[in-house]
Amino acid sequence: MIIRALAWLRGVQFALWIWVPFAGEGPGRSDPQVLGGYVLAAVFSTTLFTVALRRGTLSPRWVSADVVLAVGYAIVVSRSYPPVDAASITNWVIPPLCGVTVTAAIYGGRYRAGAVCLVVGAWVLGAWPALGTANSAELVTNSVMMTLFAGVAGITGNLLFGAARGADLAAEEAATQRGRAERASERERHTRYLHDTVLQILEGIAQGTRGKDLPEVRRICRTAAEKQRTTVLAARPDGVVAHITEALAEMIEDHPAQEKLQLVSTRFDDRLPDLPTEVVDALTGAVREALNNIIKYAHTDEARVTVTVLEPKGVRIIVVDHGVGFDSDTVVLGFGTRRSIIEPVAAVGGEAVIDSTPGEGTIVEMSWTK
Repeated sequence: MIIRALAWLRGVQFALWIWVPFAGEGPGRSDPQVLGGYVLAAVFSTTLFTVALRRGTLSPRWVSADVVLAVGYAIVVSRSYPPVDAASITNWVIPPLCGVTVTAAIYGGRYRAGAVCLVVGAWVLGAWPALGTANSAELVTNSVMMTLFAGVAGITGNLLFGAARGADLAAEEAATQRGRAERASERERHTRYLHDTVLQILEGIAQGTRGKDLPEVRRICRTAAEKQRTTVLAARPDGVVAHITEALAEMIEDHPAQEKLQLVSTRFDDRLPDLPTEVVDALTGAVREALNNIIKYAHTDEARVTVTVLEPKGVRIIVVDHGVGFDSDTVVLGFGTRRSIIEPVAAVGGEAVIDSTPGEGTIVEMSWTK
């Protein structure tokens, strides 16, 4: 932004005084040194800021070249004017020299003060013949103007660069915090996964170690393999879409509830939209945990999973059992319920609500929409 402002400033400084070298009376205005100096300075400034805008910075070499060229035309061109005009505003070098000192004050680094003094000194040397003429006071006023412009620009530039460095540090710190939050979220996801799958599978194996339950043990192990495969496939970039029907159907088909309960009924709306992968993963995991809870706590033989469209492009999932229930207004939800149902659904922008009454069963309702 600073470079763009300097480019506009330099362009205006040349454009406003374009009439001076090419029009009007007086020997200095038609002198080849005046015309040639103007064209050379304008072409160089155009090249300088074109390169700077493309690279996004002004290198010390370009700033040095700008200063050296300015010293040259400050002396040569000013001496080409009649003494009475050398220090007046009709000398086209004055506005561009102000631009050069401003640029040097901002991008001159540790040599900025020396560069500004060199340009102002060259201007004084070139316009020195104006002393003793009617415009001798302009030699002083223009010298002071160049110096003041450079001083103000240097202070402003330092403040802007300091603010930019502060913003960069803040952005870097924010990125670090985001990285920490993402790592914490990943650890949280793995914790939920271990609770929802591995722990449940180990519990199922521990409960089914008798010979007559060998098919159940095999089924549980097969489920474990499927869950591991699902975890690998789930490591896809956020934003990839997946179909909630397929994910839930596969999960429910392999869930221990198929063996532990007499009936797990499902109803899927045929208009269900594709959802972001992270949303499908969160909702599928939440339904899995709801079924786990039915097996362990509900003391019922049936469960029902219903998935419907939630306008405009969302879903509502309801898991119902008619088990023993509990008082959802007074009972504090357990670790598994919070970490595997409530929190993961909320993390993707959805909502999970659990409503239960003693003797009437439990309803787990999850919803998500764009």
